[in-house]
Amino acid sequence: MTQYSDTDRTVALGGVFQAARLARDIARNGMCDAAAFEASRESLFDFTPASVIAVFGGTQGIALGLQSLSKQLAHPEQRDLEVSRYVIALLHLTDRLMRSGPSMQKLHDDLTALGRRRDHIELAESVQHEQLAQIYQDRISALGPRIIIRGEPQHLQNPENATRIRVALLAGIRAAVLWRQAGGKKWQMLLRRRAIIAAARELAHKTDKDAP
Repeated sequence: MTQYSDTDRTVALGGVFQAARLARDIARNGMCDAAAFEASRESLFDFTPASVIAVFGGTQGIALGLQSLSKQLAHPEQRDLEVSRYVIALLHLTDRLMRSGPSMQKLHDDLTALGRRRDHIELAESVQHEQLAQIYQDRISALGPRIIIRGEPQHLQNPENATRIRVALLAGIRAAVLWRQAGGKKWQMLLRRRAIIAAARELAHKTDKDAP
Protein backbone atom coordinates (compact mmCIF):
# COMPACT_ATOMS: atom_id res chain seq x y z
CA MET A 1 0.00 0.00 0.00
CA THR A 2 1.45 3.32 -1.03
CA GLN A 3 -1.50 5.60 -1.76
CA TYR A 4 -3.62 6.48 1.26
CA SER A 5 -6.90 8.37 1.52
CA ASP A 6 -8.75 10.17 4.30
CA THR A 7 -10.85 7.04 4.62
CA ASP A 8 -7.73 4.92 5.16
CA ARG A 9 -6.53 7.26 7.89
CA THR A 10 -9.96 7.24 9.52
CA VAL A 11 -10.02 3.44 9.55
CA ALA A 12 -6.55 3.26 11.11
CA LEU A 13 -7.44 5.89 13.70
CA GLY A 14 -10.62 3.97 14.39
CA GLY A 15 -8.38 1.01 15.20
CA VAL A 16 -6.65 3.08 17.89
CA PHE A 17 -9.98 4.16 19.37
CA GLN A 18 -11.25 0.58 19.23
CA ALA A 19 -8.26 -0.66 21.22
CA ALA A 20 -8.75 2.10 23.80
CA ARG A 21 -12.45 1.25 24.10
CA LEU A 22 -11.71 -2.46 24.50
CA ALA A 23 -9.16 -1.79 27.24
CA ARG A 24 -11.62 0.49 29.02
CA ASP A 25 -14.47 -2.02 28.83
CA ILE A 26 -12.37 -4.91 30.14
CA ALA A 27 -11.10 -2.76 33.02
CA ARG A 28 -14.56 -1.50 33.92
CA ASN A 29 -16.74 -4.50 33.20
CA GLY A 30 -14.46 -7.52 32.89
CA MET A 31 -15.76 -8.06 29.35
CA CYS A 32 -15.78 -6.39 25.94
CA ASP A 33 -17.14 -6.73 22.43
CA ALA A 34 -15.83 -10.17 21.44
CA ALA A 35 -15.95 -9.58 17.67
CA ALA A 36 -14.12 -6.26 17.96
CA PHE A 37 -11.49 -7.81 20.22
CA GLU A 38 -10.90 -10.65 17.75
CA ALA A 39 -10.60 -8.23 14.82
CA SER A 40 -8.11 -6.07 16.70
CA ARG A 41 -6.09 -9.10 17.80
CA GLU A 42 -5.96 -10.53 14.29
CA SER A 43 -4.78 -7.17 12.93
CA LEU A 44 -1.50 -7.88 14.69
CA PHE A 45 -0.70 -10.66 12.22
CA ASP A 46 -1.53 -8.99 8.89
CA PHE A 47 1.64 -7.31 7.65
CA THR A 48 0.84 -7.30 3.92
CA PRO A 49 -2.84 -6.31 3.75
CA ALA A 50 -4.60 -5.61 0.48
CA SER A 51 -6.00 -2.42 2.04
CA VAL A 52 -6.20 -0.63 5.37
CA ILE A 53 -9.74 -1.87 6.00
CA ALA A 54 -8.56 -5.42 5.26
CA VAL A 55 -6.29 -5.23 8.32
CA PHE A 56 -9.43 -5.43 10.44
CA GLY A 57 -11.23 -7.95 8.29
CA GLY A 58 -13.60 -5.41 6.74
CA THR A 59 -15.86 -2.69 8.08
CA GLN A 60 -17.55 -4.99 10.59
CA GLY A 61 -14.23 -5.54 12.31
CA ILE A 62 -13.73 -1.85 13.00
CA ALA A 63 -17.35 -0.87 13.76
CA LEU A 64 -16.78 -0.31 17.49
CA GLY A 65 -13.75 1.88 16.81
CA LEU A 66 -15.54 4.00 14.22
CA GLN A 67 -18.45 4.49 16.61
CA SER A 68 -16.14 5.53 19.42
CA LEU A 69 -14.07 7.80 17.16
CA SER A 70 -17.14 9.59 15.82
CA LYS A 71 -18.67 10.05 19.27
CA GLN A 72 -15.46 11.29 20.87
CA LEU A 73 -14.77 13.88 18.16
CA ALA A 74 -18.36 14.96 17.44
CA HIS A 75 -19.34 15.49 21.07
CA PRO A 76 -16.23 16.57 22.99
CA GLU A 77 -18.33 17.66 25.95
CA GLN A 78 -19.59 14.07 26.28
CA ARG A 79 -16.35 12.28 25.48
CA ASP A 80 -15.11 9.42 27.60
CA LEU A 81 -12.01 10.80 29.29
CA GLU A 82 -10.49 7.37 29.83
CA VAL A 83 -10.77 6.46 26.15
CA SER A 84 -9.27 9.84 25.20
CA ARG A 85 -6.39 9.35 27.64
CA TYR A 86 -5.62 5.87 26.32
CA VAL A 87 -5.68 7.09 22.71
CA ILE A 88 -3.27 9.93 23.48
CA ALA A 89 -0.98 7.54 25.37
CA LEU A 90 -1.02 5.01 22.52
CA LEU A 91 -0.11 7.68 19.98
CA HIS A 92 2.68 8.94 22.23
CA LEU A 93 4.14 5.44 22.68
CA THR A 94 3.85 4.83 18.95
CA ASP A 95 5.90 7.96 18.27
CA ARG A 96 8.60 6.61 20.57
CA LEU A 97 8.46 3.21 18.92
CA MET A 98 8.74 4.58 15.39
CA ARG A 99 11.71 6.75 16.33
CA SER A 100 13.55 3.60 17.36
CA GLY A 101 14.31 1.44 14.35
CA PRO A 102 15.60 -1.50 16.42
CA SER A 103 12.48 -1.49 18.61
CA MET A 104 10.19 -1.52 15.58
CA GLN A 105 12.15 -4.39 14.06
CA LYS A 106 12.09 -6.43 17.26
CA LEU A 107 8.33 -5.94 17.58
CA HIS A 108 7.83 -6.98 13.96
CA ASP A 109 10.07 -10.02 14.44
CA ASP A 110 8.21 -11.11 17.60
CA LEU A 111 4.80 -10.84 15.94
CA THR A 112 6.03 -12.57 12.79
CA ALA A 113 7.46 -15.43 14.84
CA LEU A 114 4.19 -15.86 16.76
CA GLY A 115 2.24 -15.73 13.51
CA ARG A 116 4.39 -18.52 12.08
CA ARG A 117 3.84 -20.64 15.19
CA ARG A 118 0.09 -20.15 14.77
CA ASP A 119 0.37 -21.33 11.17
CA HIS A 120 2.12 -24.56 12.15
CA ILE A 121 0.69 -25.33 15.57
CA GLU A 122 -2.86 -24.91 16.84
CA LEU A 123 -2.23 -22.53 19.72
CA ALA A 124 -4.98 -22.14 22.30
CA GLU A 125 -6.47 -18.65 22.40
CA SER A 126 -5.27 -18.18 25.97
CA VAL A 127 -1.71 -19.06 24.93
CA GLN A 128 -1.83 -16.55 22.08
CA HIS A 129 -3.06 -13.86 24.46
CA GLU A 130 -0.32 -14.61 26.97
CA GLN A 131 2.37 -14.43 24.30
CA LEU A 132 0.99 -11.20 22.84
CA ALA A 133 0.79 -9.70 26.32
CA GLN A 134 4.44 -10.64 26.87
CA ILE A 135 5.40 -8.99 23.59
CA TYR A 136 3.61 -5.84 24.76
CA GLN A 137 5.53 -5.86 28.04
CA ASP A 138 8.87 -6.56 26.36
CA ARG A 139 8.59 -4.14 23.43
CA ILE A 140 6.10 -1.44 24.39
CA SER A 141 6.10 -1.10 28.19
CA ALA A 142 9.89 -0.86 28.04
CA LEU A 143 9.57 2.34 25.99
CA GLY A 144 7.80 4.12 28.87
CA PRO A 145 5.89 5.78 30.31
CA ARG A 146 3.49 2.92 30.87
CA ILE A 147 -0.22 3.39 30.25
CA ILE A 148 -2.07 3.38 33.56
CA ILE A 149 -5.39 1.58 33.15
CA ARG A 150 -8.18 2.53 35.55
CA GLY A 151 -11.16 0.32 36.32
CA GLU A 152 -12.75 -1.93 38.87
CA PRO A 153 -10.19 -3.67 41.14
CA GLN A 154 -11.86 -7.07 40.82
CA HIS A 155 -11.47 -6.92 37.04
CA LEU A 156 -7.98 -5.42 36.98
CA GLN A 157 -6.69 -8.01 39.44
CA ASN A 158 -7.92 -10.86 37.23
CA PRO A 159 -4.83 -12.14 35.34
CA GLU A 160 -6.87 -13.02 32.25
CA ASN A 161 -8.29 -9.51 32.07
CA ALA A 162 -4.86 -7.96 32.52
CA THR A 163 -3.60 -10.11 29.66
CA ARG A 164 -6.48 -9.14 27.36
CA ILE A 165 -5.95 -5.45 28.15
CA ARG A 166 -2.31 -5.75 27.03
CA VAL A 167 -3.42 -7.51 23.84
CA ALA A 168 -5.86 -4.66 23.13
CA LEU A 169 -3.18 -2.05 23.77
CA LEU A 170 -0.74 -3.85 21.49
CA ALA A 171 -3.40 -3.81 18.77
CA GLY A 172 -3.78 -0.09 19.44
CA ILE A 173 -0.07 0.40 18.81
CA ARG A 174 -0.34 -1.54 15.55
CA ALA A 175 -3.26 0.65 14.46
CA ALA A 176 -1.39 3.82 15.44
CA VAL A 177 1.63 2.73 13.40
CA LEU A 178 -0.68 2.13 10.44
CA TRP A 179 -2.25 5.58 10.96
CA ARG A 180 1.17 7.21 10.95
CA GLN A 181 2.22 5.28 7.86
CA ALA A 182 -0.98 6.46 6.14
CA GLY A 183 -0.05 10.08 6.86
CA GLY A 184 -1.95 10.52 10.11
CA LYS A 185 -0.99 13.55 12.24
CA LYS A 186 -2.29 14.57 15.64
CA TRP A 187 -3.29 18.04 14.40
CA GLN A 188 -5.72 16.44 11.96
CA MET A 189 -7.97 15.44 14.86
CA LEU A 190 -8.45 19.14 15.55
CA LEU A 191 -8.23 20.88 12.19
CA ARG A 192 -9.80 18.09 10.12
CA ARG A 193 -12.20 16.92 12.78
CA ARG A 194 -15.33 17.35 10.65
CA ALA A 195 -13.84 15.41 7.74
CA ILE A 196 -12.82 12.57 10.07
CA ILE A 197 -16.29 12.46 11.64
CA ALA A 198 -17.93 12.41 8.19
CA ALA A 199 -15.65 9.59 7.01
CA ALA A 200 -16.28 7.59 10.20
CA ARG A 201 -20.04 7.97 9.85
CA GLU A 202 -19.96 7.00 6.19
CA LEU A 203 -17.98 3.88 7.04
CA ALA A 204 -20.33 3.10 9.93
CA HIS A 205 -23.29 3.40 7.54
CA LYS A 206 -21.58 0.93 5.20
CA THR A 207 -21.05 -1.36 8.19
CA ASP A 208 -24.78 -1.24 8.95
CA LYS A 209 -25.62 -2.09 5.34
CA ASP A 210 -23.14 -4.97 5.30
CA ALA A 211 -24.41 -6.41 8.57
CA PRO A 212 -26.17 -9.78 8.16
